[in-house]
Amino acid sequence: MIINTDGIVIDRTEAGDTGYYLKVLSPEKGLIDVTVRGAKKQNSANGAASQLFACSKMSLSLSKGRYYMSGSEPIRSFYGIRLDIKKLSLAAYFSEVVRQTVTGEQTARDIYRLFTNSMYMLSEKEADCGFVKAVFELRLCADLGMMPGLLGCDECYKTENKMYFLIDGGILLCPKHMDTRRIYPGPYSAVMSAGVVEAMRHICLSDMGKIFSFRVSERAMAVLSDVAERYAEYHTGRHYGTLDYYKKIE
Repeated sequence: MIINTDGIVIDRTEAGDTGYYLKVLSPEKGLIDVTVRGAKKQNSANGAASQLFACSKMSLSLSKGRYYMSGSEPIRSFYGIRLDIKKLSLAAYFSEVVRQTVTGEQTARDIYRLFTNSMYMLSEKEADCGFVKAVFELRLCADLGMMPGLLGCDECYKTENKMYFLIDGGILLCPKHMDTRRIYPGPYSAVMSAGVVEAMRHICLSDMGKIFSFRVSERAMAVLSDVAERYAEYHTGRHYGTLDYYKKIE
């Protein structure tokens, strides 16, 4: 049985002296394990497609529940990421999050586009790492079914100049209803401006091709980055070692 699919390599380990075991994110198949025989040989037809973060058209044969790469055609290598340790560490963080949250044999078209678009922003557009990270974290949660409620205050539906975002509940409250509910700012809440709320709406609700098409002030970006990171960590229920490494480099 031969399966043709696009895919991007998000993890790679050695398989004997000449091959690799790959974790591949596919829009049609989700996260799958792929074995590539002879990929280390200089004349290997699948050597380029076996590189970390390489995006390719792949022909895969399925045997005894495992995929084997029988052919490939490179689409993009995202080589620029490998030239910057900060970008490389951020890409490793994105990969770890995907490995922990995406399952196999299920369609993952939106997450595939999010991942490859994020790689493109880092590699080709040289976008700020913190900006790409915040967009990736929030949009991934939305695509996984954990979208926060961002239309307005959870009680009155208004958006004031000052809003409270409850990270654990994924809701907004205006100052009046924050006080009415007798909720006090703490580790699972954040104070944000209407501009940050609008940026979050854009990330979660815009067409995938437009999610990076916005700008906020440096101060608003700091709030957005903090909220996106804490929201993703809380709602995926995991702490990521690659995130710690990225922060050390940053």
